Amino acid sequence: MKLFRIGFPSASITALRLLLGAIFILSGGEKLLDLKYFALVIAEYQILPSLLIPAVALLVSLCELLCGTMLLLDLFSRISSSIMLCMMAIFITAMTNNLIRGLEHDCGCFEFLAQWYGLKEEIGIGPIVRDILFFILLLPVALLGNNRIPWKKHPG
Repeated sequence: MKLFRIGFPSASITALRLLLGAIFILSGGEKLLDLKYFALVIAEYQILPSLLIPAVALLVSLCELLCGTMLLLDLFSRISSSIMLCMMAIFITAMTNNLIRGLEHDCGCFEFLAQWYGLKEEIGIGPIVRDILFFILLLPVALLGNNRIPWKKHPG
């Protein structure tokens, strides 16, 4: 493990953790603010049974918000980033699936872009590449971050 740390300084891990934490808090928070709309976006993917969509919308929103907060606070960073890695893989797969199927709709990623800046974010190569980038940026945190509890005394 020390060999990896030599090539990837802890300051870089901290910077990645803070950046990704802020992004996921923003993303999860905005989804929570308009959960009905986010559920409609999930329905447009045509992957899940309609009965599960409201629960998945809530779960994804809360997970992004919680994992982002944990990354910002450096609580269980490896676990939080690993959960977000799984979510990124699911998002990438779902968008790629719909792109291949020719389904065009909002990706459900960053609605504030549309509301504040007039940028509509539809599924496509751009959001897929962005999520692949997030996946790559999460890897060092998942592999080299820590899972310590700051308020718990550690031996040594």
